[in-house]
Amino acid sequence: MYTNIIGTQQIVITAAFLGVMILLLIILRKKSTVIRASMKAGKRISIVEDTAVSPTERLRLVTIDTKVFIMVSAKGHAPSLVPLTTGDMGPSIKENQPAVPDAKKEAAISGAMQAHAAAKAFNDTREEPAKAQTSQSAIDDPQAFAKTFQSWRQQNAVR
Repeated sequence: MYTNIIGTQQIVITAAFLGVMILLLIILRKKSTVIRASMKAGKRISIVEDTAVSPTERLRLVTIDTKVFIMVSAKGHAPSLVPLTTGDMGPSIKENQPAVPDAKKEAAISGAMQAHAAAKAFNDTREEPAKAQTSQSAIDDPQAFAKTFQSWRQQNAVR
C-alpha cells in the first residue's frame, strides 16, 4: 500500500538531496573562518561590544579604521559618538580581550554620557533658549549632571 503512495524514485531523490545538504554543511563548517574573513575584508567599521544600559539606552564600542569610539544611543535622542584616546584602550581590541579597564571604562562612559547630555542640551536650546543655562551648568558639574541624568531616566521610565 505504501509503495503506491511513496515510490522508490521519491526515496532516492530525497536521500540524494539530504546527502548534498549534509555535504554542504560539512564544507561550510570547515571553511567558515575563511568565509568570515573574506566577508569582513572590505569593512572599515565594526562594533566590538554592545551593552544595554537600560531598556532604552545602549552603549557601543565601535572601531573605525584604527580609531575607537564609544557610541551612546537612547530612544528618542540622537546618538553621540565620543572618541577614546589610545591610553584609554588597554589591550588590543582585535584580540577579543576586555577593551578598557574598569576605571577607564567608567571614565569613558561618563565622558560619553556628558557628550550625550551636551547634544541634548544643544537640541533643547533650539526649542527653549531659556533652558540652555541650566543644561550647560549640568554638563560642567559632574554631580549636577548625575542628578539631571537620573531625573531624565525617571521621566523616560514613566513613558
